[in-house]
Amino acid sequence: MGRQKAKNLNTTPSADSAVPIVCRCRTKPRLPRIADPLFLAHYIEKAGTGTLEMIDQCLTQGLPEPVFREQGDQFVLTLWRDWLTPDLLARLNVSSRQSAGLAHVKVRGRITNREYQDLVGVGERTALRDLGELVSKGILERVGGTGRGAYYVLGRKPVTHQTNTP
Repeated sequence: MGRQKAKNLNTTPSADSAVPIVCRCRTKPRLPRIADPLFLAHYIEKAGTGTLEMIDQCLTQGLPEPVFREQGDQFVLTLWRDWLTPDLLARLNVSSRQSAGLAHVKVRGRITNREYQDLVGVGERTALRDLGELVSKGILERVGGTGRGAYYVLGRKPVTHQTNTP
């Protein structure tokens, strides 16, 4: 059976850092003759079947979607915590309107200009200005061109304090 490993260097990163939690485990069970009966007895899950549940749980909690990748014979899972803390938003001078828009993005995964207008009760130009400020601060990323096809998603804060070895 795969073993998960997360190495902590006994440091606590600041609350607004986007330090990932990295777990490594083998992609294939080491002892399939033991793993298969345990799966059939509903004692463990089949390798790879828990990834959709992890994605759902992260999104339900308002966290970014986890990142999965294979590295050699290991499966690497990176979980990101919410880096948009109230302290950070206050330091970046995010308005209450913009905070409402960010809450919408955390729940739904994206927001359009029209959705922002309806949510906070502003006109098109004000919505463009508010969303543009969030993009310039690195909080949101714009996807698509201009007009109806454009929408905004949460940006990813770069890793500034690596506490777990990948």
